[in-house]
Amino acid sequence: MFSVTVRDHMMVAHSFRGEVFGPAQRLHGATFVVDATFRRAELDADGIVVDIGRATEELRAVLAELNYRNLDDEPAFAGVNTTTEV
Repeated sequence: MFSVTVRDHMMVAHSFRGEVFGPAQRLHGATFVVDATFRRAELDADGIVVDIGRATEELRAVLAELNYRNLDDEPAFAGVNTTTEV
């Protein structure tokens, strides 16, 4: 198995519900580091898993939808504590 991982980050605002989160129940900023790993059983004819430049561009495009957004306002996260794990 062969793999290539690319990394980027996004900065968001959010808050948590629940006493366990203490002061993080108030609106605050967070930076999420995101890794995307691409895997293949065999390398292609050029000896690569994926074009690393395109993989980086695609990850950036996905993260751009949430970058500098308040996750509390995003319908996809309604009723969800947007922890790192989520």
